[in-house]
Amino acid sequence: MSESNQPPPDDAAGPSKDPMPFLPRRARFHDVQDESVPEAVTRSSPERQAKALELARFAARIAEENRARDIELLDLRQSTPLFDYFVVITAPSRRQANAIISEIDHEMKQRQEQKLGIEGSEEGRWTLIDYGDFVVHVFSDEARDFYAIEDIWGDATRLDWRAETAPDSIPAPDPAPAPDSPPQGD
Repeated sequence: MSESNQPPPDDAAGPSKDPMPFLPRRARFHDVQDESVPEAVTRSSPERQAKALELARFAARIAEENRARDIELLDLRQSTPLFDYFVVITAPSRRQANAIISEIDHEMKQRQEQKLGIEGSEEGRWTLIDYGDFVVHVFSDEARDFYAIEDIWGDATRLDWRAETAPDSIPAPDPAPAPDSPPQGD
């Protein structure tokens, strides 16, 4: 820290000669911004990444089945530590957007995936569904053009959401075993 960023001594008497009186006290005496990291941190679990990718692809397929357009899957692992993937969708109408959102939510619950939050569903222009490792964005035509989220995250790799994956990568949860079934070994 440079000397100009040091707080004044507690026993300083007289009027303050603070060179930055307009900044909050915390910002005046600490670095205002951390060093930027050139790329996001690596994820600890490859299985978690694979599951997030498969769920994001599944959400895109659900959207397609419900007449969504311009579906994009963006890989954001190298851009941000907050999430791994974006699924970006355009819905032809507000009613269709609600159907897509409802169906994605229903299918994720069937796979015991809980959403962390949903925003914007009342307005119908842009709804965001946060599943932690991936986020689904459902836009109206006008909102998608206006916000241009693919341009904002322009360095993100676009993935083929139609790509086939290993059939056992994330099966639907198994029902509880029957009481008379033998235990399965490791």
